[in-house]
Order: sequence, then structure tokens, then C-alpha cells
Amino acid sequence: MGEALGTREITHEKINGKDYKNLIISAAYELEKSKSEINDLNVFPVPDGDTGSNMSMTVGNAARELLNDESASVDETAEKTARAMLRGARGNSGVIVSLLFRGIAKGLKNSAECDGVAWAEALKEGVLAAYSAVERPANGTILTVAKRCAEAASMAAEEKNDFEYVLGVAIEAAEKALAETIFENPVLEKAGVVDAGGMGWLVVMKAMRQALTTDTLTEMTADNYQMEKNAFVEYKSEDITFAYCTEFIIKKHGDKDSASFKEYLKEMGDSLVMLDDGEIVKVHIHTNAPHSVLGEALKYGDYETVKVENMRTQHTDKIKAENKKAQNKKYGFVSVASGNGFEELFLELGVDVIVSGGQTMNPSCEEIYRAAESVSADIVFLLPNNKNIIMACEQVKELSKKEIVVIPTKTVPQGISAMLGFDESQGLEENVASIMKMVGGVSTIQITYAARSTALEGVEINEGEYLALYEKELLASDGDLEKILDEIIRTIKETGKQTVSVYYGADVTEEEASYFARYLENVLCQSGVEINLYQGGQPVYYYVISAE
Repeated sequence: MGEALGTREITHEKINGKDYKNLIISAAYELEKSKSEINDLNVFPVPDGDTGSNMSMTVGNAARELLNDESASVDETAEKTARAMLRGARGNSGVIVSLLFRGIAKGLKNSAECDGVAWAEALKEGVLAAYSAVERPANGTILTVAKRCAEAASMAAEEKNDFEYVLGVAIEAAEKALAETIFENPVLEKAGVVDAGGMGWLVVMKAMRQALTTDTLTEMTADNYQMEKNAFVEYKSEDITFAYCTEFIIKKHGDKDSASFKEYLKEMGDSLVMLDDGEIVKVHIHTNAPHSVLGEALKYGDYETVKVENMRTQHTDKIKAENKKAQNKKYGFVSVASGNGFEELFLELGVDVIVSGGQTMNPSCEEIYRAAESVSADIVFLLPNNKNIIMACEQVKELSKKEIVVIPTKTVPQGISAMLGFDESQGLEENVASIMKMVGGVSTIQITYAARSTALEGVEINEGEYLALYEKELLASDGDLEKILDEIIRTIKETGKQTVSVYYGADVTEEEASYFARYLENVLCQSGVEINLYQGGQPVYYYVISAE
């Protein structure tokens, strides 16, 4: 079986290591092109790490490592791919993709080539690896699409032991499974969209087939593929006036002129680099108001990637971490956080290393792993402090030789309570039990903004409105912050908790935060609730409210 491409004949009954390399590079290339479309399928309007972006960065990490790889055997290339994806995995969607490819590598072990039967077995192993890592797999997700892909591939391999044939049948099954996700997941059905992760997996499968018939590698030189990575210049400054290094890419709305946006940015900070190629705008800026900058950017397009880092604390954190490495100890802590107030609080509570990240900026497994390795302790606790980072932390267990304990904190207040539940004199089991008890006693309300207009559970949400979230649920939304306070107060009363901590973000002034806290106090003090106000300095969220 073959198909002419130029003057050479390519057979697709089997693939070797070089072919597999092309499949991965093609998948990365197509995910990069499709990530905005995949991101748009995210149902909840809260600013997020975004499925498409996380999948693209995860697979892209493997593509970059494979560009100069010349392994002839498929198992070697598959193993290198799996390792690179594991290290580069970001967010739940990125981790799941890395697990699918880890299973594929397991299925291809000791194979110089991969035929249809081997590919079917590899897809099956990929599904097993991904499902085993998810505590409560839900229907209508990327897992569902990948599972039906693998099932169809197994039946196809029995009919015809041909790689291209089996891959084609798997793609047909993926297309059907993706279309059905809208009916299998109640949230997707209400929103009228298919699953974003499932769409990403279909893009991967289709890109692999495309690599069999087109010379994708000619489009994927190192300079071309890494253009986005190298578009921004690294800036160093001894005296930092603007605290937040803010980088983002937006896909422009039509032909809207970005000149006025550049003038706005000049007034918002320094170290500005802005590239506009007509379709996308890439921005690097140091600013003290990242949310204002990101909000203004929405007038010109939709986010493709967002990254915000606090530069003032990075050097201090590094010095403190190096000092703590001087002597080995039994327990160590790594916490994911963003915002100078939160970061300083974690360090005061005994955290050894802070990994900058959170909503809109999920750190990779590699970043978390390196942080854990830098701690001179026999046992290292990881505090993800975001539901979309928990799986990445879990994968660090595979990378590290240390004993890694992941505390599944979904919010920063839960992470703070986890530190309060730790007792250095106790054993590991006692500490885990105490920490989890503290984490379970925290209720979190977060106030952010709507990244897009949508309808959620019958509620019309307009872009830019304030959103109040209670744990994972939408509590209230309105263009006027005070109008959602009554719902917040009602929820706090219902929790029955007596201590409320309010952490205000980078784009909230101390005066505004004090007014907010007094408003809560004036109403809740009658119920005996104590209000404490702290500067969190976090981006994205105006306020993070903890009730304990």
C-alpha cells in the first residue's frame, strides 16, 4: 500500500521512529493552529489556563525535543515523546494527553516498527494510563473520545493489519464520539458545545494522518516552531519599579488597529515589546496593573496565552530557598501561588519554594519537579492550590526519586490552611490526616471577571462583568460589584464559619479593599463573624475570600 509524494513512495502499513517523530511534530503544529478554536469551547467564562493552549504547550514540548532526533526505532521515539510530554504537561488536559502518550509508549515497547495491530494495542494502553490517573472519570470528555478511538482501532486491526487503515478508523470513531459528548455531559449540553479536550484529541489524530501524506517536517524547522517561545526578550533589572512581568498573545478581532493599544501600554509600565503581524498581537510588559492591561487587551482580540509573574519576589524566594537547602530535613513544602502577598505568607508559614502560577498560568510538571528537587528534604509536600494543577503535581511522583506527597488543594486559602495543619514533630500519616482535616474545613469564594459573554445555567453573563464563584459553582454575576455582595454574605452565613479572611488582588487598591471588608463586617458582625483583611497581590481575582 502506498501513496506518491513528489518522486518518493511512502508506505503506511508500518511506521518507524522517524515516521513517529513526524506524527508528533504534525500534531504539535496543528494543535498550535487550532488552540484558539479549542479554547473557545471552554464552557465556564472564568479566565482559565485553557484546554487548547495547555495541550499545545504539552505536545509542543515533545515536538521541540524531537526536531533533531534521529532514532530509527519507534519505541525509542515513543519513549522520548512520553518523557518530554510528561515534563512539559500543563493543566489537566495537558497531563491527560501526556498520559495517553505514556501508555502508547508502553504499548510500543521493544518494537522497531508499528503496524496496525501494534497501534491498536498502543492506543488501548494509552487509554488505560489516562483513566487510571483520573479519580472519577466523567463521560463526554477527552477520555471518552480516546477510549472509543482505541476500541474502534482494535476492531479495525482485526480486519486489516495496516497502520494507516487503523488510524483512519480511529479518527472516524473520534469524530463520532466528539459529536456525542454534547449529549453525554450535562454542562456541555446546556452550553451547546462539544468537549474541548475531545476536540484536541481529534486534532492530534487527524494531524497524525496528515503527516503520512504531507511533508509536515519541512514547515517545522526549529526557528519556525519556537518563534513564539523566543519572541520575547529576557529583561533583567536591579531596581524593579513594575512588579508583574505580563506576557500574552491575542488573536485580533478583524482588522482593528492596535496602535492605540500600544500607546495605552506605554503608560502602564516599562520593558514593552509588542508584535502585531495582522492576525495576532504578542505583548511583553512590566506593569503594576496586569488585570487592567489584560482587560484592555480584550477590546482588541481573544486570549491565546497569558502569563503573569511577580518579579520582586523571585530573587528573594531564590535566596531563601538556597538558604534552606543548606541542611537536609525530613519534610519540605512546594506551593504554587501568584501574588506577592500570598507568596510572602506561604514563605512565612514554612514553604520552601514557591512555583509561580495559578489561574491562566498553569506551571508545567517540569517546573514543579525542579522546585521539589531543589528542596533538601526526604519528603516533599506539593500544594497545587488550583484544581487544574493537581494532576500535574501528581505526575511529579513519576519524575522524582524523593517521596512526593500531593495535598489536593484547589484554592490558595486551602493551601494556607494546609500549612497551618502541619506539625513537624508528627509522622507522615498523622500530618496528612491533620492537613486534610484543615483543608476540608475551608470554604472559598473568589471574585473575578467574565472573560467572555455566555449563558450559564439560565443566567446571562456579559463579558467584563464581576463573577463570584463559590468553590466550583457560579454564585452571582453583575456589572456592579456591590450588587453581588448580598449573595456573598448570604453564602458566608450559610457556611456557619466564624472567621473570614479577605485577600485583595493586584488591581485593587488598599482603600477599595478596606471599603469592601467594612461592608462585609457591618453586616456579618451581627452574626459574630470576624473579618480579616490581607493583601494577596494575586492577578485575575479581585478578591479571594476564605471562611473557616
